[in-house]
Amino acid sequence: MSNSAKKLTIRSGDVVFYQYDPLLGFWGVPNMERNVSFIGMNEGYVRVHHNEEGNRDKPIRNEKSGKTVLCLGGSHTWGAGVEQDRRYTEYLEEQCRCQVLNLGHCSLGLDQICLVILNKVDAYKPDVIVVEQYPWAIHRVLNTYVNGYTRPYFRLDETGALKLQKMSPLSRFKIFRRMIGSFYTFRKELREFKAGIELGHGYDPWSDPIFLYWKIPYYDYMYNLVDRILTVMQDFCRQKGIHLLFGLEAIMQQIHRKSPSALVDYELPHKRLKALLEKNRIAYVDASSTMLAENRADDPVVFADGHMNDKGHRLFAEELHKDMVKRGWLN
Repeated sequence: MSNSAKKLTIRSGDVVFYQYDPLLGFWGVPNMERNVSFIGMNEGYVRVHHNEEGNRDKPIRNEKSGKTVLCLGGSHTWGAGVEQDRRYTEYLEEQCRCQVLNLGHCSLGLDQICLVILNKVDAYKPDVIVVEQYPWAIHRVLNTYVNGYTRPYFRLDETGALKLQKMSPLSRFKIFRRMIGSFYTFRKELREFKAGIELGHGYDPWSDPIFLYWKIPYYDYMYNLVDRILTVMQDFCRQKGIHLLFGLEAIMQQIHRKSPSALVDYELPHKRLKALLEKNRIAYVDASSTMLAENRADDPVVFADGHMNDKGHRLFAEELHKDMVKRGWLN
């Protein structure tokens, strides 16, 4: 497509670049290319191109030569606000000198990532799977309606067993997604209301309940759910002989402000997620300390909204690469 490709000004790629998917709720539109201005992230336009599988990645290569690292995650992995060749996956490929694939998608939850691992990765035959997880976004396992799409989701039954709730076939139709989504949204907000949590009106990112110690009990179910999902992911990778590595980056609150109180801990999602990864013996890299150390007022590592910029992607790739080399996974 020529440089005269349609230009869009959007907050993220959640709606424009996505379509209904019967397995995951939504997935990228194949062979789509646009120049996009991401509000609050950059002043110019970024070229976004999806390949034939709907991933913001290189054209598919059928042959496999050497190691393959497959990266999954949300909008940070997809690369909101940055050019395609300035994402951590491209930097990682240069450093590892092996094939690095990017299957990141905006607003993808850990539950959807788990389903991708269970249903899609065999086709790529990866040696390593990297899951980029923005710790604040772990709450997406509680969201069953995202950006106009219903999602399949996991839940815990009365015995604590993990169950998958598949989507209704009617979800393929936009009007029914809205109806189902309205119910899901009401149900979620009712649960939050009963717990004294208000996210729908006057939301303040600096006092998000996920950072508040006195709201910890409300999120216990969420973290128990994440625990079971991690177990499934790790068991699958072990059976397939795939190395699984989580990558955690610094979040907006850690970078832009100090906690106003000892009862507000911006590292709380990091701490709880890392405890679960350690419990499940899943390797992880926490790049937040490096990102915080390298952040400068005149040379930041993230955009104003917390998405990694070019510098942040490069640092994140370096931390991932160092860890994989140390573990001998790239030999």
